[in-house]
Amino acid sequence: MENVDNLILKFQNHCISDEELIQLEKWVKSSKRNTYYFKSAIEQDYLLTVYSRRDEKLPELEDIFQQRKPSSRRIIPAKRLKYAAILILSFFVTGLGYFYLNNQVEEVYNPGQITFTYDNGETINLNENKQGTLTDKSGNTLGVQKQGELDFTTSSRTSTTYNTIKVPPGKHLSLLLADGSRVYLNSESTLRFPENFPNTGNREVYLTGEGFFDISKDTEHPFLVNTEKLQVEVLGTRFNVNAYKGSKKITTTLAEGSVKLKQGKQQTTLVPGEAGTWSKAKQSITVAKVKVANNTAWVENRLLFIDEPFESIIEKIERSYGVKIINNNPALKKIHFNGDFDLNTESVKDVLDAFTTIDFFEYSYKNNIITIN
Repeated sequence: MENVDNLILKFQNHCISDEELIQLEKWVKSSKRNTYYFKSAIEQDYLLTVYSRRDEKLPELEDIFQQRKPSSRRIIPAKRLKYAAILILSFFVTGLGYFYLNNQVEEVYNPGQITFTYDNGETINLNENKQGTLTDKSGNTLGVQKQGELDFTTSSRTSTTYNTIKVPPGKHLSLLLADGSRVYLNSESTLRFPENFPNTGNREVYLTGEGFFDISKDTEHPFLVNTEKLQVEVLGTRFNVNAYKGSKKITTTLAEGSVKLKQGKQQTTLVPGEAGTWSKAKQSITVAKVKVANNTAWVENRLLFIDEPFESIIEKIERSYGVKIINNNPALKKIHFNGDFDLNTESVKDVLDAFTTIDFFEYSYKNNIITIN
């Protein structure tokens, strides 16, 4: 349209006719380029007006056109004012939307890889599906990787320095420590452990997240699992520790043997089939009978939740599948659900579709980001 600049000028000077306004609207809506051109023109005119008045404060964008009062020589009917306001708003919002959609960076969630951090702070990435030898800078063997397991019983070093394994969401890892004890690390978990345990004293490791421990019995060297607020002491036994960062509680579930839980001056001993939970709110340890398989299902690559609120189920799904979930339906948080899924054969979409079949919500899934509507 050859006279578009003239129409925009009339629009800015409040002297455009109804027919011309309709003609301008059609032109602006005919393409994104035209919409952006119109938006840029009225923005530029507004800024020139502001600077000519030496105004220091720039008003909100939605107020720009409200300041363009019509000339006293022209009366605009109320109906026309309403139409013009809607037209201007749609023009401006469309322009901003076009600018935003064409300049935003699409968000992608990548939980990362398993990392191994040496005692000197150097960090390397590990591919859990590969095999190979883990060495220090001098070429000494620290451990052997066999796909999803790291074996540190083969270490050629005698050092007792501590290294750290970090497992991101969506991944698991099995460790065989220098004393033959086995540790299964759940998603989003970190274990700090020594290359070799000392000849005297305790065998100690430090856990954030969740781990299942199968400890080699050694009466002279008790095994200690240190978490943020709770210490678990064992001789030879099998147990699970759930101690995720930011969680309101730390839970130890005993499968076999015996463990002692310590927190400050408090301590208690568990027998098989019991779970000891330290509450941050109550600052105390409570013991209850549990079904051990329910608390250790993750070791068998199962996503299990029994009478759990949706807000904690979201955390389990994020950890199990390495995704990020944005919940735009806060009413779901406190609703309790039951579910049992096989992580080897069922995808995150299978899990979410189970909720949609009972019409609890709809969702979108892109770039490892799930948005619940």
